[in-house]
Amino acid sequence: MRLKDSVILRDPDKALAVVGVILSLILIAYLGKEFGRVIYLLTGVLALVSCLLWLAIRKSHTFEAHPPESRNRITFCATCFFGLYTSSVLSVYLRPEFYERPLLYFVLTALMTGIVACEIFTSGRRHTCLIFSQILLLGVSIAWSQLLIFPSLLGVDPWYHSAFTSWIIEGGVIPEGYEYSKLPLFHLTIAVNSLIADLPYKFAAMMSVSLAQIICNTVFILLIANNLFKNHRIGLLAALMTVIASHHIIMSYWSIPNAFAAIFIPISLYLLLFRHEGYSCSGYAVLLVTALTPIILTHTITAMCMSILLFVTWGALTFYRLCGLEIQNHVSLSIPIGFTIAMFVWWTFVSNSIWTLIDLIESGFSTDFFAATPGEVRGYSAIIPLGEQFFNTSGLLLFFAFSFIGIFYMISRRGSSSSFTMAWVGVTPLAIGFFSLISNHTVIEHRWWYFAQILTSIPLAIAIYTVGTWKLKKHLSLYSLTIGFVVVLSLLMIISPPANIDNLLLFPNCHMRYSPTEAELKSMTTIMDKWDGSIKTDEYFAGTQKFQHRQVSAFSQQLYAGDYPGLKNHLIVTRKATIRKPFWFLGGIYTLDYDLNVKLETRGFSRIYDSGSGSGYQTW
Repeated sequence: MRLKDSVILRDPDKALAVVGVILSLILIAYLGKEFGRVIYLLTGVLALVSCLLWLAIRKSHTFEAHPPESRNRITFCATCFFGLYTSSVLSVYLRPEFYERPLLYFVLTALMTGIVACEIFTSGRRHTCLIFSQILLLGVSIAWSQLLIFPSLLGVDPWYHSAFTSWIIEGGVIPEGYEYSKLPLFHLTIAVNSLIADLPYKFAAMMSVSLAQIICNTVFILLIANNLFKNHRIGLLAALMTVIASHHIIMSYWSIPNAFAAIFIPISLYLLLFRHEGYSCSGYAVLLVTALTPIILTHTITAMCMSILLFVTWGALTFYRLCGLEIQNHVSLSIPIGFTIAMFVWWTFVSNSIWTLIDLIESGFSTDFFAATPGEVRGYSAIIPLGEQFFNTSGLLLFFAFSFIGIFYMISRRGSSSSFTMAWVGVTPLAIGFFSLISNHTVIEHRWWYFAQILTSIPLAIAIYTVGTWKLKKHLSLYSLTIGFVVVLSLLMIISPPANIDNLLLFPNCHMRYSPTEAELKSMTTIMDKWDGSIKTDEYFAGTQKFQHRQVSAFSQQLYAGDYPGLKNHLIVTRKATIRKPFWFLGGIYTLDYDLNVKLETRGFSRIYDSGSGSGYQTW
């Protein structure tokens, strides 16, 4: 009996779904025992529902449903979209809170997402450009609307990258001795854009790396899905799912090398899986090297991810061929081996990144490797109200869990060798991030979830299309179900903390504002003009100011140890945003159980500065 005739491989989707049901039940029991938090159980429950739903769908779905094209409906939906888009822009412009997008903006954006989904289901190929332009506008709006309401950068890492790029521009060379001295492609891209267009760092990053991420990821996800299934609707749905993905949103405004390097992952996968006959071997090799090389020159985590995905691609195609099934394309083992060798050579002899990897391995991927977070800070998330935990994680869990339905379809006999491969490529970064999290190890999980959301947007689109056309004879039911699901999913995604840096209404205990206000920046400028000694402030604010003002550092260690005498001879700057509110403290979000201003005053510190947005304390 040939391998392909075995019971398991005859219906691989059914076998994997059954295994998924068993593993989901085990996961529910494990998470309930080890973590004891209801929100963690949601992971196993959603996975279980997806597996059971696929087992039901595969028996009765014809997979031949194609809703009819409707030009009138496209026109109506497009009109509604641009009307809502204009309203969303006005809602931000007329916002009652200066540094906060109103809830109305999120509702309007979610409705726009649902309208685009409705357009997709009734579109013809000639409507692709119109719908895709709306998807790009959505991506730009979600990311840039929060970038533009703050006077400076958003996030943590961008402040370092801004300083490093400034050093390149000012010195005319890449400075030596820094972490990114040999991984400079991200910074050079922004520097060139800044010099040519005469733009400050923030806008140069928006017009280069941020826009490139939104455009390239959606374009190549659309191309991959369209080539896999010869269905433009699934391609457009996949592109739509990409722009509403929470970690894709954060990487679009929190511009860092890791995010920029990831745009070359779908480009490389497209070249690997869909080699066009018009290219010669040498031309194809040049294109592939051109797509893979920037990853090595930009970021180590993305390079490691690409190396793993190349081996998964080769392994999946090889397995498919060994089962006696026809493969559409061949990926030589020399490609993942060559890339990995080049990566390690660069890390070892040029960038010295290899030593960080060695130290991480020697630490056993300890969660304390990047930041030694105290137990009470790490456990703070356990006491956050259940409602906040739900809105914090449900969008991400629903995104991944529902995509399992698409993964089952892609590995089934209805798929192809390329869809089989893309299914395993999408699962890989998701598995790495998830199992490192529940095992209390670290690989910087949210970076892997970013990769996973890009790659699983394709199976998620298949899942929406498949479930939406299952047993629904009336098109009104199809549109209602599809729009409802997409609206709910998009609302949960775009309002979740990774995607939403400014509106903290639903997250008063577990989220903070990752950008200083104009008043806070002016306060620091005023203090620097009057004070020439060292300054202590909270971790986040210190991180944003230390590259411009070297005398600024964090007071977290002293507060945690109760070492108030150690704060003498420093000017202590507190922000209103950190008083009785969550802020970044020793590597995690935490809320002090006391008023820091009152505590300093009772410890003998005198308030010598008050700007309304913050205060300054000093003692001798």
